[in-house]
Amino acid sequence: MLDIQRMNPNYFHPLQPEFEMNTRYYVEQKERDRENQSTFLFYQFKTDKGFVNPISVIPDGCIDILFCCDEQQPTANVCGSVLQSKSINLKAGYEYFGVRFLPKQETQNLNCPMSEMIEREVPLTDMISTGAAALEKVVNERDFHKRIQLFKQMIGSTIFASGNSSPSIIKYALNKIYLSKGNITINQLADETGYSTRYLRKQFEDNIGISPKLFSQIVRFQYSLYMLLKDHDYSIKDIIVENGYYDQAHLINEFKKFGNLTPTTFSKKMAISI
Repeated sequence: MLDIQRMNPNYFHPLQPEFEMNTRYYVEQKERDRENQSTFLFYQFKTDKGFVNPISVIPDGCIDILFCCDEQQPTANVCGSVLQSKSINLKAGYEYFGVRFLPKQETQNLNCPMSEMIEREVPLTDMISTGAAALEKVVNERDFHKRIQLFKQMIGSTIFASGNSSPSIIKYALNKIYLSKGNITINQLADETGYSTRYLRKQFEDNIGISPKLFSQIVRFQYSLYMLLKDHDYSIKDIIVENGYYDQAHLINEFKKFGNLTPTTFSKKMAISI
């Protein structure tokens, strides 16, 4: 059955399956910061020396900070969500350390509006003043768990500093979207919050970077993807019913829209990659 924590908005972490399936030594750790109500997914992997194929990333509605641990030419980029499957180039034979967080978390200390982060990668050093020092320390540290502690001390404390606050309407709407697995309309959100659909759409575009409708579709796609790849007790029919698709054609069209593949092809591709 499905992992209950993953269906809880406080623990929901969208997947980037090719990080896990097309690299070596993939590890991850989820953490919940109760004080700042922040949730992180830390991960680490290594590319093979003969690695030549690009990795595909898919829409997840999240922000990633990805470090390339090349001691000679280290990099760290803040990556906004893509809107459809996109290939990214990674260096062959190097270790990568990353952190993924949901957009409901406070990121006002990033020197870039969320509306400008969609489908972009921005150097960490351009985003926060401690970026250069953090990059050097994270790259030079070899232990995954110690890298996590360095991130929290040097970067997390800056980005998620207490006192920052997203508009309460955004927090409320995002929680509703996660709880409904993306099956909620902007009209329903407007009715529940008492704000107009126009105001809601403007708040989402300013704070999340995309419309509530598109964000909800991405959340639904990610929940469906988890059922498809992580829990084999569920059939395509179960996924359709559980996630509120009209029919199989609706599910297939959404997978093609965000992942460029049908659910069946997606599942076979990931199985071959393991």
